[in-house]
Amino acid sequence: MSLLDLDLSRVRAVTFDAGDTLLAPTPSVGKIYAEVLAGNGVSLEPKILNERFREVFKTAVKARPRGVVNEETEMNFWREVVRKCVTPECPGNLVGKVFAQLWEEFALEKRWLALPGVQETLTVLAARRRVRLAVLSNWDSRLHRILDGLDLRRNFSAVFISSEIGAEKPDARAFRATEKGLGLPAEACLHVGDNYAHDYAAARAAGWQAILLSSTPPASDPAAVCVKCLDELIKLPL
Repeated sequence: MSLLDLDLSRVRAVTFDAGDTLLAPTPSVGKIYAEVLAGNGVSLEPKILNERFREVFKTAVKARPRGVVNEETEMNFWREVVRKCVTPECPGNLVGKVFAQLWEEFALEKRWLALPGVQETLTVLAARRRVRLAVLSNWDSRLHRILDGLDLRRNFSAVFISSEIGAEKPDARAFRATEKGLGLPAEACLHVGDNYAHDYAAARAAGWQAILLSSTPPASDPAAVCVKCLDELIKLPL
């Protein structure tokens, strides 16, 4: 399949995943972790922390979707990710302090950047007023502050965050809650995201149309509709 195979005439809303679709940490997760650790007298190379984070996070998200999702479960999720990334080098009595500092650091706009093509794409699509734009992300309430700080929030009519709607992708309940919030049926919604299972396949299973942000489709689904960069959406009749 290609972008031409989408039935965009039915689309009334386009939702976007946040992490690695709209924005990414800067300069990197590892460097931010290393900076906070250094401030607490612990030395760990950013490269090592980046590698650990990728593995820990990959394993952690396999548990999704969870039956209960809220601000507390998200904080617990990230507390465990941080603990596994910084130990054994970080003493146990310091892990809680390091986590608290990292939690606040990753709420700051300076720790995030909008990915290539994002600002232009959202500005163009929002100006057309043909479809409503929204965010649908597995995140916590810190995302509101980040979107505001990066001047992205102005483009969206709504922001649906897992910790606030009580469900996370790939759970169909996340898509149902978004439909309810938008006042639209599934067939009028299109989701764009970088994760095949949580964004593309889950949206399709929920009755939505979907676009995967990826240079190539996964081997398991070579027919998946993909774009390499979000600015490719500007060419579509949205």
